[in-house]
Amino acid sequence: MEKALKILLLVVCSTSQLYAQNTEERWDAYMAAYEDGKIGSTTLRMDLNEITPIEDFNYVLVTGLSYETTNENGFPENETFAVLHKVADELMEIIQKETEYITVGSFMFNKERLEYFYLKEPKNLVYIIENFYKEYYPEYKFYVNIKEDKEWTYYKDFLYPSEEVQNYMADQSVLRSLEEAGDLLSKSRPVYHWLYFSTEDEMKRCENDLVSSNFIVNNAGINTESDLPYELHVYRVDHVDIDTIYPITSQLRVMARKYGGEYDGWETSVEKE
Repeated sequence: MEKALKILLLVVCSTSQLYAQNTEERWDAYMAAYEDGKIGSTTLRMDLNEITPIEDFNYVLVTGLSYETTNENGFPENETFAVLHKVADELMEIIQKETEYITVGSFMFNKERLEYFYLKEPKNLVYIIENFYKEYYPEYKFYVNIKEDKEWTYYKDFLYPSEEVQNYMADQSVLRSLEEAGDLLSKSRPVYHWLYFSTEDEMKRCENDLVSSNFIVNNAGINTESDLPYELHVYRVDHVDIDTIYPITSQLRVMARKYGGEYDGWETSVEKE
């Protein structure tokens, strides 16, 4: 089950929808390199992390198909993609007839796509799904497994992104907003950052480090709306492509933690050509 991350996130996208359960589902997807530098793609519900494990949904179903592809990255071609998405929809219909379930994500890697569901009861789903594959997708190899997972470790430890990946996702989210506004991300510009601390001394010491790294202090004072009341607002002229901005935000996160504080993100202006 262990998914050893070797190279940081490459691509990220997100969607948010409201479903019949009256809960907002927030889905994200990221791609990263794993064993032997091969690329894998994970799609998951991010909103579940704060409420797991969910009582009574004690079983995880992992199932999916292996496929052939000519793509060097191991991802399926368009026609196969359509098949895999169709299978995912059909699996939900099958599971719904047998037990209550929560769809939590999928993982596509090394010519295989696996879907992840948490179930109230395993019922006879392994047998039913095996027969479904044999009847409707006989040309594909398949995988079906149900395990007890009361602590939701498959979701929390396998599908859910590490802190490093989440930080990258946050930077990508800002860049997507800039691109949607017409920014080509080619110009350098002032980039503003926020850091928060519990004491003034911590803030001042971090401020000194930032100034030595050519950051300019825009404001250093108290923000009564924050749990960490001492706010440090700095900026520096930088490029904002992901290969430039992510190392900068990583450095600022490390620096904030060094002084017991937290880094709280960045923003910049939209620069159109």
